[in-house]
Amino acid sequence: HQPIPPMMVSFLAALEAQATPQGTDRVFVSFSRWINTADLIRADLTAAEIKPCDKDGNEIVFHSLRNSYISYLANSTTPAKVVQKLARHSDPRLTFNTYARTFEESEQKALNYLPNVGGFVLSACLSNRSESLRIEANFGEPKKDKTHEKTALLMPETIVPRGFEPLLPM
Repeated sequence: HQPIPPMMVSFLAALEAQATPQGTDRVFVSFSRWINTADLIRADLTAAEIKPCDKDGNEIVFHSLRNSYISYLANSTTPAKVVQKLARHSDPRLTFNTYARTFEESEQKALNYLPNVGGFVLSACLSNRSESLRIEANFGEPKKDKTHEKTALLMPETIVPRGFEPLLPM
């Protein structure tokens, strides 16, 4: 048994009411134990004009749907133990080291949960003689200096004392 979202339950119930022949309890009567899923996914990819390889160059196969399912769950707010259970794995290493992939948006969102640690300006200053990296305590605008190629500015509201991480605004 595998839980499915309520929207999918409604969709399958409507499909069953329309397409299920009399005398069978199967919604997808054309699927048998012997269906060639590789041919099925290739035909679907061709019909949708999708290349048969993912962004990393891996061939997309029917089992790729399992990777996507687990990756979407892992990149959501779903607890790791629930992702593992829904994947029907006994070991979380299988779930997260083999199947789950991170999404760039999730990585960026995760960085937003890190605390702001001070009003520092990180300036990269390149000169003809040497490369130097300079960190300046500056609680306002970065200095207008033509030698600074790139500048990142962090503006804290307050510096949170160590050990109060749960009190940070999310």
